[in-house]
Amino acid sequence: MNNTEAKIKEVYSSFGERLSYDDFKNKLDSLPVDKWNFVRAVLLYQQSVKCSKCNPNVGMSLLCSCADAIQLVGEGKPKENFMKFYLNYCPLSLRTSPIKYFPEGKLLPSPLTAPFEKALHYIYKQFRCLFVHEGIGRLDIAPEIEGVIMIPFPLMDKIKKEKDVYLIDLDKILSWFDRVTIESLSTMLLQAGKT
Repeated sequence: MNNTEAKIKEVYSSFGERLSYDDFKNKLDSLPVDKWNFVRAVLLYQQSVKCSKCNPNVGMSLLCSCADAIQLVGEGKPKENFMKFYLNYCPLSLRTSPIKYFPEGKLLPSPLTAPFEKALHYIYKQFRCLFVHEGIGRLDIAPEIEGVIMIPFPLMDKIKKEKDVYLIDLDKILSWFDRVTIESLSTMLLQAGKT
């Protein structure tokens, strides 16, 4: 087996429950984007799954990079690629995020659920950009201390130069975005070749 075929089989492992190998290869060849961009995106997703347990900041960063690897908008446009991919391919059933917010920073009796586009904007700015460009991680694992139970707490946060205040469930954000990413990749693949 050559390296190209090995990579395709590695990528197929993420979709094996949904498609036969032959159907997968046909869909891969019918994608509306360069199939190797899709292959790289899935390999990033698979690496994210491996990294998320030991370093969730790296896992989240890799998830964000999946969308840029596909290059729906073009090379050198990471945020545009990120937004377009998730807005085009994320199933409607997964668009309710564990991100809440207070519009304009007004502390309402309870926060509102962030619309999907606003949640994506927050993830890109606060989990991808801060970690990649400034080394600031938001998803650090609490240390294990014998006899002490750590209770995850939400992160209350504000993006620089913006008025909204966000409330993030740190215990759920990574697993939700992991699911959003694999289901978005699946949607893109399953729609390939349909007219």
